[in-house]
Amino acid sequence: MTKLRKWRFPILVGSGILAAAALIYFASGRVNSEKTQGAIGKRDVYRDGQVDAASVGATPGSAPVAMQTILDSKEFKSLAKNEAFQGLMASHEFQQLSKSQAFVTLLSDSSFAQMSQSQAFVGLINNSIFRHALASHTTEMNAQSHQASQQQLGRFDMNFAALKQDANFQVLERNQAFTNLVQNATFRQMAQNQHFVELVAGSSFQAVMRDSAFRGLISQAHFQNALLSGSAANLAFGASAVNGGGTGRPR
Repeated sequence: MTKLRKWRFPILVGSGILAAAALIYFASGRVNSEKTQGAIGKRDVYRDGQVDAASVGATPGSAPVAMQTILDSKEFKSLAKNEAFQGLMASHEFQQLSKSQAFVTLLSDSSFAQMSQSQAFVGLINNSIFRHALASHTTEMNAQSHQASQQQLGRFDMNFAALKQDANFQVLERNQAFTNLVQNATFRQMAQNQHFVELVAGSSFQAVMRDSAFRGLISQAHFQNALLSGSAANLAFGASAVNGGGTGRPR
């Protein structure tokens, strides 16, 4: 009994030490586990927050690549310093018209390119009688029967006969490019668009159409597709950037 009392206190102290050690061990293990899970969770969140290039379509041939191809072309770099080109790309009329396949097709037509540089042609397209004759020609050529077509073509000739006294028409009536253009259904369609008429009459448009660099650029599929997609404003921004007015990257 005396021995038991003698060892009771050391036993109690030892038991307390063991219990405390166990408590510290398990508590430490739980904290480390939470830290580890937290670190993994953070890495998962970071991974989920990253944008995969493939998910945004950053592949060769995408629009940004095509736009960069245009900006890097020698024709565009030559035109970038041309104020008439910058003004044309930035104009509301051009931005609206350039979304039309008919307009883009007409820009690359050699007869239209030649006529758009003629003051006589610019004066004539502002003549409402001329535009009415073109409109009547379109209607007449859509006639279903051959006989009706011939009769309507006679009226079409009469419409043009009313222009015989017009000085501009007299200059152009024997011009082959003008004849080709009158027979071009795309031109006859566009001539009825007031935005088109105003654009053709503008000095910027005439100056650009005289530039061989622009005629080379408009023949390129990348440039045509950019216009049709509504990127004329971005091209204007790109021209300004190349000329020292921006970052060089279209919005």
